[in-house]
Amino acid sequence: MGLERDIYYLVAHGATNEAAKEIVAHTAHFTTYESAELFREYLSLDTPAADIAAGLDARMKELYQNVILKKPGVRAYLERLRNEGVRMCVVSSTPEPLIRICLERLGLMPFFSFILSCETVGKGKEEPDAYFAAATRLGAAPSDTAVYEDSPTALMTAKRAGFYAVAVYDESSADQWTETSRNADAIISDWQMI
Repeated sequence: MGLERDIYYLVAHGATNEAAKEIVAHTAHFTTYESAELFREYLSLDTPAADIAAGLDARMKELYQNVILKKPGVRAYLERLRNEGVRMCVVSSTPEPLIRICLERLGLMPFFSFILSCETVGKGKEEPDAYFAAATRLGAAPSDTAVYEDSPTALMTAKRAGFYAVAVYDESSADQWTETSRNADAIISDWQMI
């Protein structure tokens, strides 16, 4: 949804759909503020990056409150992991309150011990800091922690840092699936098939 939000913003401010998709492909692992800075520069806007980020967050809040749906099979998968005693968390480039809104609306929040945003950590997913922080809070070593990602950049960050990297198919990043899955330790192309 972050990708759709960002494409919408860029096109609304004069970028072609193709150019917007190309730019957004590089921002999947960015924090909202990092994306806002890039959009400000690309579009030559006078608007402060903080204001752009606030607008992006407002659009994302709308999507998380009303639009995002649970993928078929995800709940059963999470239940299976919880029944096996696996502790889980969410690490996202999206701000924590927005993730919480979505997970609570979908009834998935009880599966997770906590939510950790890259914005809280201060670095996007091109650096492993958020993954390390999450593993520490879970009380696990990176080698004993699986990271599920649909972004090839984020997946490679986790893999290089010593995490077990699971590529997750998502329609919003379908054009990157070959690259994402090639670098993974495991892949999930359909939650109902696992």
